[in-house]
Amino acid sequence: MNFSFKKLNQSMWKSHKETKDLVTMAELRSHSNAGVATAEMPGKKQKAAVGKEQTDRKKSYSTTQMVGLFLGPILFLLVLFALPLPGLSDPGRAVLAITAWMAVWWLTEAIPLGITSLMPLILLPLMGAVDGNTAASSYGDSLIFLFIGGFALALALERWNLHERIAITVLSAVGASTSGLVLGFMIATGFISMWVSNMATVMLMIPIGLAIIAKVVTLMKEDNVYTMEEEQKFTKSIVFAIGFGGTIGGSATLIGTPTNLVLAGLAKELFGFDISFAQFFLFAFPLTVLLMIFSIFYITKIAYPMKVKKIANGRQFVLERKQELGKLGYEEKIVLAIFVMTGFFWMTRTFLWSDLIPGLSDTMIAMVAAVLLHAIPASGKTGERLLGADSLKNMPWGVLLLVGGGLALASGFNGTDLASWIGNQLMLLDGAPYLLVLFITTLLGIGMTQMTPNTATVTILVPIAAALALAIDVHPLPLMTAVAMGAGFAFMLPIGTPSNAIIFATGKITMMDMLRKGTGLTVLALFLIVVFVYFVLPVIFGINQFEYPASLK
Repeated sequence: MNFSFKKLNQSMWKSHKETKDLVTMAELRSHSNAGVATAEMPGKKQKAAVGKEQTDRKKSYSTTQMVGLFLGPILFLLVLFALPLPGLSDPGRAVLAITAWMAVWWLTEAIPLGITSLMPLILLPLMGAVDGNTAASSYGDSLIFLFIGGFALALALERWNLHERIAITVLSAVGASTSGLVLGFMIATGFISMWVSNMATVMLMIPIGLAIIAKVVTLMKEDNVYTMEEEQKFTKSIVFAIGFGGTIGGSATLIGTPTNLVLAGLAKELFGFDISFAQFFLFAFPLTVLLMIFSIFYITKIAYPMKVKKIANGRQFVLERKQELGKLGYEEKIVLAIFVMTGFFWMTRTFLWSDLIPGLSDTMIAMVAAVLLHAIPASGKTGERLLGADSLKNMPWGVLLLVGGGLALASGFNGTDLASWIGNQLMLLDGAPYLLVLFITTLLGIGMTQMTPNTATVTILVPIAAALALAIDVHPLPLMTAVAMGAGFAFMLPIGTPSNAIIFATGKITMMDMLRKGTGLTVLALFLIVVFVYFVLPVIFGINQFEYPASLK
């Protein structure tokens, strides 16, 4: 186990160093250092690290991947031919077998997630569960293009360094106290991750955080208030603020994390529900704000309370970086305008624009933004635009395919008797209090995501939650949302999400640090999700959660 985390630490540190060089434009600022820099490994020589990495690359599969590679098709065959499933039709059995195979490969990452997600194109028509055109149409769902538009915005923010300006602006406004810096990092990371992928946001903020940590430690020594304990507390506070802030903020919007898009896609595929950007934001944003407030209090007052409350000139480093960035450039102004316009239309579409522009959707708004970003020229460089054709190479195609694969599986659930059959098996919970069912559903999502990829988790569990709702005769949307929101909050282990892996790879926090601090936050997230799903969601979406709609039966 130690060996595997050591390898993870080395790999993620190298990725962090390369990304830091990119976002800080190290190569442009130092022409003498042409070529790709090799990341320094804490406590290891570069040469040894490179040799070790080359040795590791010789292994095509890890032990876990190798087990998953064979376990997937074995489970497929067992479900298809050996497992007693009375009452389930052959097409339904086929969809269940395909789901079992894909679930194993998703969870163990035996092959890339996006490639695993293409299997429904082969297996669903081959097994006679869904025709090929229906399966293929899932990969062209409108939500896929909503995600593409969101990533175009994220790429533009990153290309013109507007995301760093946003982060620095927030940090410069929070004061010179140590707790204020923690607050600033969590707010800045959380806000950016609402629009940019959690991993990219954390990768951006970690280099800034480490630089500010070094500066604050120097100022502590100048003020004669330095101790090793205070340095460790402040360092861990900043690192956790960045990691937790990225995870929490991403759950506030539909495009902030793939789990939310999977929820929206499956809700539409299974039941025809159209979860708008504004509706989801009104539900999720207050939840994430409360969780973030508690996180800041927990980190600064309970986990790492510091004796040093304020540092002389503590904001100086941030202010100096803000001065270096200078005034908004032409490109930054245009990207910011498109960003604000897109957010405004997303937030106001359902109650302001739907009647004025019939047929307007969140996807259309996202596509307008993407087209503008690729059409408007940049200044000073002939032939360049705000985003070039190379932006397509940086799109998260693996995630997009995973969402499409989940929708294709959902079409199999919807096109056979599998959903109703699963619901009948879940009659064990019939008669249990609804709050208990909601709690168990949320616990399943938030517990499973601590150890497995969150997108794969939600893709597997949301259709099961929908079937459970049918079995106990309650509205499916609350249970589906509870699973999806739970799957978005992985705080306890480095393997839970790339954001966790990145902060763990800094070497500033230990496994026990993450487990102890993440557990408290996970428990709070669990209860907040249950409360918000039970009391807030029905009001915002206008549903009766205690009754399964007759139109869906």
